[in-house]
Amino acid sequence: MLKVAIIGAGVMGTLHARTYRGLPNVKLAAICDIDRSRGGKLADFYKVRLYRDYKKMLAEENLDGVSITVPTNLHKEIALFVINKGVNLLIEKPLAATAEDAETIVNSANKRGIILTVGHIERFNPAVIKLKGLIKKGIFGDIVSIVVKRVGLFPPRVTDINVVTDLAVHDLDIVCDLLDKSPESIFAIGGKGLNSNNIDYADIFLDFGKTSCYLQVNWMTPIKIRTLSVTGTLGYGELDYVTQELTLYKSNLTKIMPQQFEKFVAKLGKPKKHSIKIRKEEPLKLEIIDFLKCMERKQKPKVSGQEGMEAIKLSEAVLQSLGEKRPIHIM
Repeated sequence: MLKVAIIGAGVMGTLHARTYRGLPNVKLAAICDIDRSRGGKLADFYKVRLYRDYKKMLAEENLDGVSITVPTNLHKEIALFVINKGVNLLIEKPLAATAEDAETIVNSANKRGIILTVGHIERFNPAVIKLKGLIKKGIFGDIVSIVVKRVGLFPPRVTDINVVTDLAVHDLDIVCDLLDKSPESIFAIGGKGLNSNNIDYADIFLDFGKTSCYLQVNWMTPIKIRTLSVTGTLGYGELDYVTQELTLYKSNLTKIMPQQFEKFVAKLGKPKKHSIKIRKEEPLKLEIIDFLKCMERKQKPKVSGQEGMEAIKLSEAVLQSLGEKRPIHIM
């Protein structure tokens, strides 16, 4: 049985604890948090040992893996210590505060042969997985554009990060995964609308050559929206990340079109609509199951450290574009 622990007993740490406890063949052994009250509540609830120092926890517990769910600016320090102790790790996204820090973590894990996976949870969303399968099958034809909207009110728990690094990084990763390549260039506009400390809104344009992508992220829209749409030469698809719904509209366009207006409207006015059947599952559960399988089988995780690092590089390019007000070409 695998033995795991959690470093960071905030919102995500609590979700990781609940998920581990609901799975077979894994034992949640300990919780670590500098806040005795917060960490103690979670440790007491699951009847596991509480530590306030992760170094002490790693010295006293014989662990197979840990989830790191602390603020982003602490990821590098903790991750390197965990890796040096020979323990596998799942780090909540983003992998690190900077691409340089992320590269240091990835290189260290590779040298030690440690399994490192990054919590890009949308990769495990059943609707996203299904959409990628349809794209690969050619159902949409050539992909012309992808449009993503990830907006909502400012989360009080987020204090050390901007909306690009916290939110847009999800979809920067997803669009690259859907298209199996990185963008050629990025241009972004945005700023500090309601938050004087960090960027809280951004409109991001990615050029993939034959495919263009537009991402809208902010912490000011009074309703939570998490959607992605795909337009191709053969059809159009709409995905809702939250409800895990995927709808496909097949194109009615043919080389020979009706000349009469009424027939033209009848032909193109109502494209065939298909509600794609999705087996809905919790993405976090699937993410942690993947982490556990990787530890058991010594295999590559679905979201590797390298991919987590690439997502940060793209988010840094977005921030550079925002600051310099110009397109950034991706090497």
